[in-house]
Amino acid sequence: MDPSAGQPGSIFLTHTKLQDTGSSGFVAEPELKVCGVCIPSERLIHLPNPQEIPTDPYILFETIEKRRTIRSYSKEPLMRWELSLMLHYTQGVSGDGPDHFRTVPSAGALHPFETYIVVNNVEGLVRGIYRYLPLDHALVQETCHVGDLEAISSACKRPELVTGSAITFIWIAVSDRILWKFGARGWRYLFIEAGHICQNLYLVATALECGACAIGSYHDDKINCALGIDGIKQFCIYMASVGKRKE
Repeated sequence: MDPSAGQPGSIFLTHTKLQDTGSSGFVAEPELKVCGVCIPSERLIHLPNPQEIPTDPYILFETIEKRRTIRSYSKEPLMRWELSLMLHYTQGVSGDGPDHFRTVPSAGALHPFETYIVVNNVEGLVRGIYRYLPLDHALVQETCHVGDLEAISSACKRPELVTGSAITFIWIAVSDRILWKFGARGWRYLFIEAGHICQNLYLVATALECGACAIGSYHDDKINCALGIDGIKQFCIYMASVGKRKE
């Protein structure tokens, strides 16, 4: 008997195999398939239009070569236009078509993620937790059923990555928004796509002479509780801290 058969990874791989017939794990098609939608009571905080932000030309190959994980940041604030670019190139809408294509790939163009940011030190934004609305390219500040910065940082194995950053990205997977179409296989896509998103953040941060650090060591129950999500239909799938590099 294969000694790895009962291991969590082996079970996950078995239950998420691609099935030509009799696929399982499907859920009902959700009424709302797009993440990052504003509710009427929320006030939009508009961000600079990424297409109107003058940026220095940067060769992609050079950016990839320069990419490093940076875990300690200066106290210099992040500019709002820099945050705008980071949000746009990780989950922003690309093009004007009705399909709302994004700047990252996603199975079925479903993009089943909510983007939260913990703001510590950003020009013109008060400290707090915000949610990104890709279709509006705007933020809303989250105040209901959401923990504070200390609750988020204490859920991480290295809390200083959050407390010492200018911002921390938190990506929330909304499982029903992919399982309705792909069934159990959709679970794999969630984790694959989270990697696409975070890699884009690394590259944009590098091009802006900032530093980024992916965060995978956090207590799932604590972080989900702090964000007011159930940990099943919505759960924290990945995090990353960002700040200005030290001289």
